Amino acid sequence: MVDELDVVDGLYEAAVLPEFWPQAIEGCGLQAGGIGAVMLMNRGGKLRGFASPGLVERFAKWGAQGGMASNPRLERALARPDMPVVLDRDLFTPDEIETLPYFKTLRSFGVGWSAALAMPMPDGAHVALSLEKPGTEAPFDDAAVDWLYRLRPHVSRAAVTSIRLALERLNATLQAFSALGVAAATIDASGRMIDANAPFAPLLGRVVLDRRDRIALMDRNADALMAQAVARLRRDLWSTTVGSIPIRPTEGQAPLVLHVVPVRRNAHDIFVGAGALLVASEIGDNRTPASAVLQALFDLTPTEAKVARLLCDGRSIHAIALELGSTEFTVRAHLKSAFRKCGVHRQAELVALLRTPFSPPEP
Repeated sequence: MVDELDVVDGLYEAAVLPEFWPQAIEGCGLQAGGIGAVMLMNRGGKLRGFASPGLVERFAKWGAQGGMASNPRLERALARPDMPVVLDRDLFTPDEIETLPYFKTLRSFGVGWSAALAMPMPDGAHVALSLEKPGTEAPFDDAAVDWLYRLRPHVSRAAVTSIRLALERLNATLQAFSALGVAAATIDASGRMIDANAPFAPLLGRVVLDRRDRIALMDRNADALMAQAVARLRRDLWSTTVGSIPIRPTEGQAPLVLHVVPVRRNAHDIFVGAGALLVASEIGDNRTPASAVLQALFDLTPTEAKVARLLCDGRSIHAIALELGSTEFTVRAHLKSAFRKCGVHRQAELVALLRTPFSPPEP
């Protein structure tokens, strides 16, 4: 068991530092005698979630077996707004707990009992905090219910704060691209449009179609690559790789490259659902993008971006070191970091990626 005030402090820390959400909800579970917790969000019928550190592997396996697609515990909890805090006994009969495949699957992963807190969010979504306990132990009792009632206002305020701050971060990112004159948009992991900046707006309806299931591209070949990109996002295969989709010119529209830049996954993604940034750049005279654009596209540091740009301009490692007043060893270290962020392994691959024509990663 952990200190109650420490748990509450952890929630408010996670509200502004989303990478701490897994540790924060773990404290919630431990305080009630559990082994951790999971947090789920249901928005528009789409379910997302994350787990405390001790449950990450089990939760991932559960999700891989379809646990996120069918969760009767969450469905029944959301159907009982009169009971914002529930135990399994409140939602299921003893016979259901013993026979439903859902509970059998949970027990196979070393969990089984839950004490859950369900909260409506301002945008119509619902967030649920589920404390977890092995099915081989005694179920959560009324003390766990009392604990969740005390915790409820803190979890709710922290979650709302995370939502607002996460949306602010996304908006700030799009505005940063606007300041560079670069068209950019955000999509969720299913490829649906979340938001777009002003330079991106002229592409809508002409190059990019904002459809209900996912965004589509007018260029059929490019759209096939976009479908592959979305599939990769769904399977979380793009943790570091950046994909670039070439789009052929049309009347009144120059040829483009649409970069699909995955948003690195951490806890706050549950709240905003951002899967990737889309960054559009026109293909002009085969010049390397400016250093500021390279930083924005590939999350490079200013020095990494400058080294990459000089390399693409034909400078040798020795020449770059002289220009920067550095050593060749240091320049190679910056290049190695740039390789990792851009998903390449050699200088020639980096030059090919940063200068047109662009090509998508292998599926």
